[in-house]
Parts: sequence; C-alpha cells; structure tokens
Amino acid sequence: MIHVVLVELKIPENVGFIARLVKNFGFEKLYLYNCKVTEESFKTSANARDVLENAVVVDDLFSFLSKFNLIVGTTGISGGDYRFFRKPLLTPEELLEYLEGEVAVLFGREDFGLLNEEIERCHLLVKIPTSDAYPVMNVSHAAAVLLYFLSKKSLPRVENLAKAEELEILIDKVSELLDLVGFPKQRERRELVTLRRVLGRARLRDYELQTLFGIFGRALSAIERLMKKY
Repeated sequence: MIHVVLVELKIPENVGFIARLVKNFGFEKLYLYNCKVTEESFKTSANARDVLENAVVVDDLFSFLSKFNLIVGTTGISGGDYRFFRKPLLTPEELLEYLEGEVAVLFGREDFGLLNEEIERCHLLVKIPTSDAYPVMNVSHAAAVLLYFLSKKSLPRVENLAKAEELEILIDKVSELLDLVGFPKQRERRELVTLRRVLGRARLRDYELQTLFGIFGRALSAIERLMKKY
C-alpha cells in the first residue's frame, strides 16, 4: 500500500490540494508531520475533506518511517554539497519497478524540500524530469504527477518483507565493522547512504536479512577476537 507523507508543509492550501489528490488517485492514507493545517486546507481539499479529517498526525518522523518496508523520497534537486545523498535518482516510471509491501512516499517543504538527514534515510529517491530552466515544481503539482504514476501500480501483499528498522540494524553492523577496520570516518557516511539505497532496491525478505546479520555478526566477532590478541 502507498502511504502519502507530507513533511512540514508551510502553506495550508498545499496540504488541502494534496489531500484532494490522494482521493483523486484512489489512495487511502495521508500522514502529516509538522504541517500547517487551517480552514484554507479544508477549502482546497474540496470533496476530499474526509481525507484531511482522517489524516494521521506524525510526532516522530524517523520512528514512524521505521515500520515501513520502503521509504521513497521526492526531490527536485540533483546537485549541491551533498549530491551523493541524491543518487541514484529514479524517474516515476523507474520507481514503479521497485514498489512492494508498505511504501511511504515523502513530499517535503515548499522552500527546502526534504532535509539532508531525511533524504539520507530514504531507500529510493524519485525526481520528475523537468526543464533545466526551472527544474523545481510546486509540491502539490509534483504530487499530482507522481501520484498519477503510482496509481498505475497495484501492490500485492508481500509476506516477510524486511522493514526499515531491520535494515537500519544491518547498516549499524556495517558501520561498526567499518570502524573496526579503520575505514575513514569522512567517507563512512557516503558509503552507508549507498548501502541503504542498495538494500532498498534489493527488497530483502526476512530470511535474507537474517543471513546478512549472521555474516556481519561473525565477521565482527572474529575481528574483535583478533584485536584482543594484538
């Protein structure tokens, strides 16, 4: 199932417009994290007022996202100082290939979009192809385009698909391993972002994840034993 998550939208009308889009394209769930909701939001939601009334308010974004199988971030920016956070960038058509299980799709602030730490936690990133002359879309317009594509994908119920919180445990083990072998700290963040994207595209099942836990757990134990000897 697709779950639409709005992150700190500041313009109340945009919240209403996206609630309307959720209903337009046949989705059920809308989640609001620190969004500004006023009577103007309900006006622009039109006949989707019920979607807005039933929207779930999220208090802790990362804790909330940890329960999903896949976290998808949206961005209109491909460069910047932390451009490695935004690789690879999928088109809406390419994104459809990877969707399984419970999927959270994040739309960020009108001015800054998703922050680096939010982008960093995403398993997949999607960017709508636009003109280089003006690449950044209004968030409600971007939502309209992306939700149209997502409405084309029927997500079958998948058993035993790993959740984000479980993938983070594996990433923590890899981080611990990198520290033990003296991997440069200035490069570690970049490599862990890359690993998170690889794991997201892999759509691991629980038994596959347990295998990786075992491999990295044994490797950590062996290295720690060697270090104690020397």
